[in-house]
Amino acid sequence: MSVYHHQQIQQQTMPRADAQHILRQGFHDQILGLLMFIAATALWVVPMATQSGPKDAQVNEAVVGILLTFVVGRRLYLGGGVRSDVVVGLCGLWMIVSPFVLGLQKTAVDRASLILDVAVGSVLVLLSAISLLVLRADRRATEGTAGRRREPVGGS
Repeated sequence: MSVYHHQQIQQQTMPRADAQHILRQGFHDQILGLLMFIAATALWVVPMATQSGPKDAQVNEAVVGILLTFVVGRRLYLGGGVRSDVVVGLCGLWMIVSPFVLGLQKTAVDRASLILDVAVGSVLVLLSAISLLVLRADRRATEGTAGRRREPVGGS
């Protein structure tokens, strides 16, 4: 059994910039992705479970919810990027606008569907914007540290 000295342990740890990059990447991919997944699941499960409201709105919610479930599931499994954030943001914008667009086409839109669509769409747009900002901050930070010499956390 080996006994490590305090300085040996400090020298084996990863640089602070890499640790911050990993934290930002985990927040971007896992935490924000999980919140997006919950919103997408609510979008297609709630109307199916309640079976209330017009069928056109339910079909719209189901299609967008299933699309988002696949996009966000891929993001959770493989990591996300700008493309997945843009798709989630556009789907969120569609969910905000869709009750009004469907209402203009003489399609019945239930009040509960309208509230659900606008609420989930707003959450998706907000999470997508936060995710893009985290991705941008991470890219700026990693570009700034790429030219610097990497040292252990404890320094020597």
